[in-house]
Amino acid sequence: MFLTVTIQTHNNAGMLDATLQKLQTLQCPLESDYEILVVDNNSSDSTPEVIRMHMETQRARMRSVFESAQGLSHARNRALKEASGEVVCFLDDDVVVDPGWLHAVSAAFKKYGADVVGGRSYLIYPCDRPEWMSPLTEVLLSRLDHGDTALVNTDKDLFGLNFSVRRRLAIELGGFRTDYGRRGKSLTCGEEIELLDRVRNRGGMVVYEPAAVVGHVVKPERLSRSWLLRRTYAGAVATERLLIGKGKVGRVGALGMHTARCWGSVLKSLLWRRDSALTLFEKQYYAAYSLGRFAASVRNSYFSISPKIRRGTQV
Repeated sequence: MFLTVTIQTHNNAGMLDATLQKLQTLQCPLESDYEILVVDNNSSDSTPEVIRMHMETQRARMRSVFESAQGLSHARNRALKEASGEVVCFLDDDVVVDPGWLHAVSAAFKKYGADVVGGRSYLIYPCDRPEWMSPLTEVLLSRLDHGDTALVNTDKDLFGLNFSVRRRLAIELGGFRTDYGRRGKSLTCGEEIELLDRVRNRGGMVVYEPAAVVGHVVKPERLSRSWLLRRTYAGAVATERLLIGKGKVGRVGALGMHTARCWGSVLKSLLWRRDSALTLFEKQYYAAYSLGRFAASVRNSYFSISPKIRRGTQV
């Protein structure tokens, strides 16, 4: 099996450097080989210099391409197009890869006849986790752990920082949708979950392999209430859009009422000051999540109306 290990990056030169250094310890499975493909997605920092430096030390194995269309999904689709491997292994540019990661990924594809393999991810904090930060929000920082046993043909989510897919199938399905996924400072997400849905609908085999482990380095600015709540909102929008895509349309009125109750609870906490910082943040988390689902539902309802009615023309 030949695998393409690919990283998409945008203005994150320092962390990209650390990730590429760690990839030098990657162990290659027997009867397999791999390449490293870096996709520079319009970086304006020192990313090109970092890539050139590592290409000099890994000349036989590493190459890079430049993708001018801004957005993570555009960059991932470019990786699918350029990859030489039959399996394309997506990593983020801020991960610490376990030396045995590629062994575990390759073995899972061979053992289970997998079409997609996702692994475990743990968080590497720059400091102690803030006391007000609820553990339930760690998923917003891309922590994923479905247990110590491989899950074959799983319906659980897998995350894009540790996500491998058969190249031919991904291309046949149209790749990652470009209306999902990060774009610059936007926190839009959900592109890998949406692709997983299409893989499953095609009858593809999705496997969670706990031995395929990466650590995700948490940037200090992501340990703020504002960032986490904006990320919660973006994730909720993506969740509702995915449900709508499956025909599971939520009732706008019910979502609106739930959102109002959630924000009412937050307001009471702020006024009465009886809740701990942790309890207050959890209430804010649920309120932001409700608001994201409600906003996506309202948008869907609006665009479901006849264009003529939206323009004020009688039908």
